[in-house]
Amino acid sequence: MRFKTNIVIFDLDGTLIDSSPDIVHCANLALRELGLSPITIEQAKKGIGPGSEKFTRMMLPRGEENRAEEFLRLYRSFYIERCTRGTRLYPGVKDVLERLGKFTLVLTTNKPRYMAEKILRHFGLWEYFGLCLGPEDVSNPKPDPEMICKALNHLGEVPQTAMVVGDTCNDILAGKRAGTKTCAVTYGYSSRQLLQKEEPDFIIDRLTDLIGLLDGEQ
Repeated sequence: MRFKTNIVIFDLDGTLIDSSPDIVHCANLALRELGLSPITIEQAKKGIGPGSEKFTRMMLPRGEENRAEEFLRLYRSFYIERCTRGTRLYPGVKDVLERLGKFTLVLTTNKPRYMAEKILRHFGLWEYFGLCLGPEDVSNPKPDPEMICKALNHLGEVPQTAMVVGDTCNDILAGKRAGTKTCAVTYGYSSRQLLQKEEPDFIIDRLTDLIGLLDGEQ
């Protein structure tokens, strides 16, 4: 089945990039500064996507929640300098974005926009996106639909013309609540089982499979 669309709205972490090596490294640098125990990469992956507040809570051990602001300040200072060292594009990302050239491509991410822009520019992806929105641009991050709705309003489009592509339940919920079609990718930071529970319109195992879903692709 193919879907007629004008707008493809991508998530970033776990969808276009695997940022977990840099995230766990910088989280552990911040934890070490605070005299706290390090986390594993699997723990870090569970915290990627929900936004800064939930990420911070998940990185700190129980009983240390009062140090959230200090942790986040340290983490961000480390991460902005190291956010492209171990981060990698998932297979096929550049090819897919190139082939979707006739669509308007949007990035909506719970990662601070200035961080997302630095990463996109580093990998030569910035030029593909007509719009990039982050948590600075809305009152409520994903899974709230505000970011998706704001992007569509900015572009003068209706939800029925858009598809949201992401790797977590936050992405799928945001898209469904905004009224768009949704496509879950299974290679990111959520399991297929968790994603299936949110009943996305499509589930793909490789980003390149997205091409076959979109009507009018080049």
